[in-house]
Amino acid sequence: MRILVIDSSSEFRDQVARWLAGAMPDADVTRWDPVAQGKPSIGFDWRRFDALVLDDAPAPGVDGLAWLREFRLEGRVPPALVVSETGGEDMAVRAVKAGASDYLRKGDLSPIKLAMALKEAVLEASAAASDRERLRTTQSVQVNLVVQPAGEFGIVAPGYRVLRRIGEGGMSRVFLAEREEDGLQLVLKMLDPRLARDPASRARFVREYKIIQRIQNEHVVMIFDQGFTSDTPWLAMEYFPGGDLQARIRKGISSMGALKILVQMAEALDAVHSAGVVHRDLKPQNIMFRASHRLAILDFGLARELDATSTLTQKGMVMATPLYMSPEQCLGHPHDERGDLYSTGVILYELLTGSHLFEGDNAPQLAYQHVHGPIPKLPKRLAGYQSLLERLVAKRPEDRFQSARELFNYIAH
Repeated sequence: MRILVIDSSSEFRDQVARWLAGAMPDADVTRWDPVAQGKPSIGFDWRRFDALVLDDAPAPGVDGLAWLREFRLEGRVPPALVVSETGGEDMAVRAVKAGASDYLRKGDLSPIKLAMALKEAVLEASAAASDRERLRTTQSVQVNLVVQPAGEFGIVAPGYRVLRRIGEGGMSRVFLAEREEDGLQLVLKMLDPRLARDPASRARFVREYKIIQRIQNEHVVMIFDQGFTSDTPWLAMEYFPGGDLQARIRKGISSMGALKILVQMAEALDAVHSAGVVHRDLKPQNIMFRASHRLAILDFGLARELDATSTLTQKGMVMATPLYMSPEQCLGHPHDERGDLYSTGVILYELLTGSHLFEGDNAPQLAYQHVHGPIPKLPKRLAGYQSLLERLVAKRPEDRFQSARELFNYIAH
């Protein structure tokens, strides 16, 4: 790995080189003295490096984060770790806004911690490029309308071998399967047979395929095929070995990790909303991770097209999860993309604190809190995120971010 270290302290530059010589023997460290050499000029060949370690104050009176923003405007920059002698959560927020992959306090660094942060940053950048390429080249199979009899697991899909059941929800059953053509592991999602005779449930399930096909984004689940088994519809969709966001919240997520997840959610929602779709059921269980740690949103069963006049999804007002519903959704009022942003804010609170934004013994109590309850204050150590949280979970839609793109730009610039 080729690493460029830009730091005003020659001692720190040398220390990084020594640390990485032990923790990453294959690392090739280039030291850059910003006091003597200044800022890398326009046209600097960033392709020579796989990662950048950048001091937040590379020279007296100089803002390293401003440098990083300029580097990104000039061209493709390798994944950047921002390091600082001082700073806390506010600095972490600023670092992510500037485009950093991670933020590290120098006092907290160790050889292993630095090496792991560099490897993770490079892997994330590589995975993002890989996901974009895979999305570009993946071709969905035409809808399979051949009706097949149910098998051992209650599902037979031509071209797929069912391995085991991995989940069951209120409307569907989920199986791990293998595509016979190439051995690719994927998920077969089948409408619960008890709902198969309900025309609205069948139509909603089939619509999910069409909606996701319209979006085509690296942060949205990929669907490969659709068909029917004994008149029951199924979808063949991407398998996520990295599990869901709920499991990660249980294990604990750093505030920097929470912000990085929020950036990916904003990118995903921008694609969803740009396709004219509102998800309406965002929650940690519907946010999954690939092996690369890149997230994707799934379960568009309650999604609504912004220009739709159909009443197929009206039940979504009560079928969505009360913990994450927007005030207007709780009241049965029109729910547009700003409702998805409210749900995103509820998830952000959970990412940061490990607790739900509001608690209640039942759905009406939770709905009352969403509509009337005051926005909780984050712990003092997380105070830098309070204004971001309040703009996401404002009671009135007009007081929130008005689009996912506005949210992304707020974080990333």
